[in-house]
Order: sequence, then structure tokens, then C-alpha cells
Amino acid sequence: MGLKRSIDSQVRNHDLVSQRRDDIVQAAIRVFRANGFHEATTRMIAREANVTQSNLYNYVRTKGDILYLVCEHLVGLYEEGLAKVLEQHADPHARLIGGLRAILAIMLQHKDELVLLYNETHALAKDDRRQILKSVSRLNGAFQRLIAEYEAAVGPLAVSNRRVAANLMTFVPAIVALRWWDLSTHARWDEIEDQIFAFVLNGIGVSPKTG
Repeated sequence: MGLKRSIDSQVRNHDLVSQRRDDIVQAAIRVFRANGFHEATTRMIAREANVTQSNLYNYVRTKGDILYLVCEHLVGLYEEGLAKVLEQHADPHARLIGGLRAILAIMLQHKDELVLLYNETHALAKDDRRQILKSVSRLNGAFQRLIAEYEAAVGPLAVSNRRVAANLMTFVPAIVALRWWDLSTHARWDEIEDQIFAFVLNGIGVSPKTG
């Protein structure tokens, strides 16, 4: 997924910039989670990414740039996961259920990034925060379209407002990351997934079985 705003780079090889920024994002996730955004430094991130601090500045200009990249990375994962579901299924019921499963899987696999996003988005510059929120709204919009397709083919949801239903489908699964510290000690992942899945579908009035 392309960035919603450009970040200056002194390197002209776009493939190299993309690869190095991916490395920096993964390093920053670990550093931010361990130290918090405000206590973390670009020196820490450079060391974790196995580059010099001066080399890091070839790919980003500020610590805020790095946090923005981390946030866009996570939102991009959601969009990619949803796109794969849409490629695999034509049936509106299967697409809606598959979309929910995709979001759940990504939130578990990338729970550290998700916790970071919720904890540190406020630290973004105002314009960057607005861009991230637009990206999240775009994801919600994709689910609203899935809901509209489902309702046209199957019937209305129990939740009459599509925006509310879409927010429930994209936010409730975040409990796997935000409460992982508790859930992981009392339930298996498949149990957590199945119960969140059933809870959301039951709440919006969608059968978990297709066909």
C-alpha cells in the first residue's frame, strides 16, 4: 500500500528505500514497545535496525516519520488481508465472514503493532494523525460495502446502521491485542478466535455458516 504522504529520502533507489523502511519499521516496533515513543530515540531504532544513525536519516527525517510508517504499515496489513478475502470469495455472506476472520488473524499476528498504534497515535503530528484516521475510516468503508452487499443478497443485519456495524466488526476484534495479557493465560487462540467471531456475528445477526 502506498503512503498517504511522502517522506523525504536521500536515496533514489525506490526498492532499497522500501526495504530499508520495512527494516526500520520492524525495529521501531520493538523499540517503541520496550521504551515508549517519547523515551525512544532514533539512535536506539538505528541500532535495533543494524544501521548507523546517519544511515537511518537517509530513509526518514524524524522519529515522527517512523511512527507514521509504523501506523501505515499496520493499516496496510488490514487492507491487504481484506483484499485477499475479496479475491477468494464471490458470495457476499462468505466475503463478510472472511473479512472478519482476516481482521482477527491480523490483529493476533501483529498484536504488538496494534497496541503501539492505540498507545502512541496521539504522538503523531496533527496532519499525520488525520491521515491515519482517514486510513482507518477507509477500512471501515470497505466493511460497510461488504455489509451492503450482504444485506442486498441475504437481508438486513440486526444492527441497522451500517457504519456502527462496520465499526463493531473492525474494533471488537482488537481485544485480542489490547487484552492479550489476560486472554493468553486463560484460553487457547482458537478458542479466543471462535468466541470473538461468534460474539460479533451474533451481535449483528449474521449466521456463521454460509451456503
